[in-house]
Amino acid sequence: MRLTRSRRRHGLAIGLTPLIDVVFILLLFFMLASSLADWRVLEVVMPETRPQATPPPPPSTVRNLVVVAVAADGALSIDDEAVTPESLAQRLTARAAADPTLRVHVRPVEAAPMQAVVSALEAAGQSGAASVEVRPR
Repeated sequence: MRLTRSRRRHGLAIGLTPLIDVVFILLLFFMLASSLADWRVLEVVMPETRPQATPPPPPSTVRNLVVVAVAADGALSIDDEAVTPESLAQRLTARAAADPTLRVHVRPVEAAPMQAVVSALEAAGQSGAASVEVRPR
């Protein structure tokens, strides 16, 4: 009689091996079914420019305004003079040191690469300019 009771007790016990197998399979399923990094292209649509009643003065007539243009190929220019990304920060810092009220307008074209626009904004922000704006062409 004693042997029968011990077999019943052992027969009712749940083994850990199947439980570990199920947990491992669930872990694998959720690891493979989910993505940790969702890489997507950030699409930025530049607003269309509206015709203004009075055109803004050309950059050459405004002393404390610098226009940084970003072309479709990522090329940068300051007031229609081509510059490299490295010299952009130096030139903006020198202009901001000479004029503390310096305003910088970053003007990307519609097909300008976002990295070039962000790099121009970072250079303008670190230069010490009084204000930095993005104004599409």
